[in-house]
Amino acid sequence: MNGGPSRWVPAWTTIGIAGAAGFLLGVVILVAARGIVHDEVRTVTRTVEVEVQARVPDVVGASLADAEAALHDAGYEIEVRGGGFFGPSSDDRVASQDPQAGAALPGGASVRVQVE
Repeated sequence: MNGGPSRWVPAWTTIGIAGAAGFLLGVVILVAARGIVHDEVRTVTRTVEVEVQARVPDVVGASLADAEAALHDAGYEIEVRGGGFFGPSSDDRVASQDPQAGAALPGGASVRVQVE
């Protein structure tokens, strides 16, 4: 014996146990972190409602039959004024309309036409 302080030298078993303990500690930390911090995917759906205001078609100069078809196709009702002795016929021509062509009018509303 030297009489000096002895130096501790780890054996392979000690190194193996310390390595395994470090590995297990890392696994525990990863599992705990995954439970606390995780990726979450969220899907956000937005619905935007756009109301398109219909526009009154131009039926001046058209036959009454064509004017009725155009106005009904656009979603409007038609009020007919004028016409001959027996009332308006499908061959009569539209002389004027109210509201005017291009006016914004909700669907289902009435458009008045004057025929000759």
